[in-house]
Amino acid sequence: MDEELCSGCKTCVSLCPYSAISFLEDKKAAEINDILCKGCGVCVAACPAGAITGRHFTDRQIFAEIEGLLADAKPPLVAL
Repeated sequence: MDEELCSGCKTCVSLCPYSAISFLEDKKAAEINDILCKGCGVCVAACPAGAITGRHFTDRQIFAEIEGLLADAKPPLVAL
């Protein structure tokens, strides 16, 4: 969590499925509890300020997961 980039919107706090993020009123920024965080990435994707970076997984692991999901995807149907 980059406290300087955090806008204090608290979006991450409300979306975290593990309650791993709290808002520090004195710093006006969110804080991630490393013990509770499971690295799901919900906060990373939702942060409008881009203040949160992913944890627990490497870029390679994430790209492999995305590639696997895309490989199983069916092509969209287009009606004319």
